[in-house]
Amino acid sequence: MDFKINRRDVSLIVSILSNSDFESVFKNAEETMLSGDSLKVRYIVNLSQGQVNEVIDSLSDYLVRNGVNEFGELNSLGYRLESVIGIFSIE
Repeated sequence: MDFKINRRDVSLIVSILSNSDFESVFKNAEETMLSGDSLKVRYIVNLSQGQVNEVIDSLSDYLVRNGVNEFGELNSLGYRLESVIGIFSIE
């Protein structure tokens, strides 16, 4: 499956997956312009369903550890992670 992910989100994903097999997948993502939108650059990342599940699990674990405040509510990082996880959760 191909996913189009913006630079900022790819950077976040790389930092979270920094010691995993997936870091290189995202670092080596092909940069491409989306037709009709010359101001936004997206990376194309191709993942199998199994890889998608592993990425979602890793991002979700990170969200639980770092994306909530002391009251269990999402902080700004948590909202961002929730958005990034949503990219991979589309079926």
